[in-house]
Amino acid sequence: MGLRASEHKGTLLILYFVTFIMRASFYITIAVIQSSSYMAGAVEGWEATAVLVIYPIAELSTVSLFGSYSDKIGRKPIQVASLFVTGITAFLFAINSIAVLIILFGLIFGIAIAAKVTTTLSIIADCSDEHNRARLMGYYDLATLMGLAGGYGLGILLLQFGFEAVPILYAAAVACVISGFMALVGIKETRHLVEDEKVSVIALLRKVAKDKRIQKLLPVYVPIISLYGLVIANAERLLEEHFSLTEIDLLVLFGMLGGALILGIIIMGHLSDHYLKRRPFIVTGLVAFGLLAFILFEYADHLTDLWTIWPVIPILGFTAGAFPPAALAYITDISDKEARGSTMGVYSIFFGSGMVIGPSIGYFMYNSYGILGLSVLVAILIAIACIGTYLMPEAHETGQQQSGELTVNV
Repeated sequence: MGLRASEHKGTLLILYFVTFIMRASFYITIAVIQSSSYMAGAVEGWEATAVLVIYPIAELSTVSLFGSYSDKIGRKPIQVASLFVTGITAFLFAINSIAVLIILFGLIFGIAIAAKVTTTLSIIADCSDEHNRARLMGYYDLATLMGLAGGYGLGILLLQFGFEAVPILYAAAVACVISGFMALVGIKETRHLVEDEKVSVIALLRKVAKDKRIQKLLPVYVPIISLYGLVIANAERLLEEHFSLTEIDLLVLFGMLGGALILGIIIMGHLSDHYLKRRPFIVTGLVAFGLLAFILFEYADHLTDLWTIWPVIPILGFTAGAFPPAALAYITDISDKEARGSTMGVYSIFFGSGMVIGPSIGYFMYNSYGILGLSVLVAILIAIACIGTYLMPEAHETGQQQSGELTVNV
């Protein structure tokens, strides 16, 4: 049973749409404040960089709290509030005239994103079962990916076509506020009631943190998200300093990768649900992503030679799409219904940690050892994640028997 047959189809469709809008609004804002047209170039480079540093830290610091509160008071109130706060923050960026204040606004952005991510994943978890979970999580990944790429790209294009920064930010703010009203009207509450409504938020977090199944995810999720982080953080630098392709060649390359990744997420998510397996898809996806990163790094200085093996690129891109839906489905499979918000909060901590660790060690390895250092780092991270995946139990073999065994100590 996929999205079309789900009894929560309306809620999920609106959820995916508002996720896309929020991500697009956020990354349009990021693109604008990095440009010289914002505040007539008054923003220093370090201030724009500080926004990119402070928002994931804020997200990392608050996401588990929002996850646990969503288990207590519901998903919808936090979800809707996050959309309105994001829209208001984009508006504050538009009317701002003091450069240093953008750091504070970045902090607010991070808090809003934390609330949005953990409640979105919790709603999808609530609305899914083992037969459609990977597919529904895959659609979330697509909405996030398209919002990121579409928002950032649209922001750059609008600036290149001569649009002023302030109207773009106003449009981003309005779009996000409208999405807030859509969520308010169209999303239904999905939270499973906690048996003991007096249980504390700290007790919910403690329950999840002590779960050995969750603990075993640490050596899998943090290395692979670190790999994502180091690729994203070093992409622009590698393009400028090493890649020798023309703009058209790069467009073709990333078009192949993007199209293959989207197809991979959809098809691999369906297969993961069909066979009720997560681990094989997690391993396959992370190995493919690692090989893809390794090939791009290795061919960076003579990238035109990459066309001699060009079919490998879309194949690896397609296969890499196996990881995101299976990974999110796995963590939902092993979570308890009454603590899913807390569990998704812990997953987001894994994600945020990887996005901090990856760029940091990637920066060190690249500056110290160049492309070779990045290649070695990719191999190490993939090896750690593969070993960690081997140690994880398959959710549908052991997870059902273990589910519900843990109790909350109030």
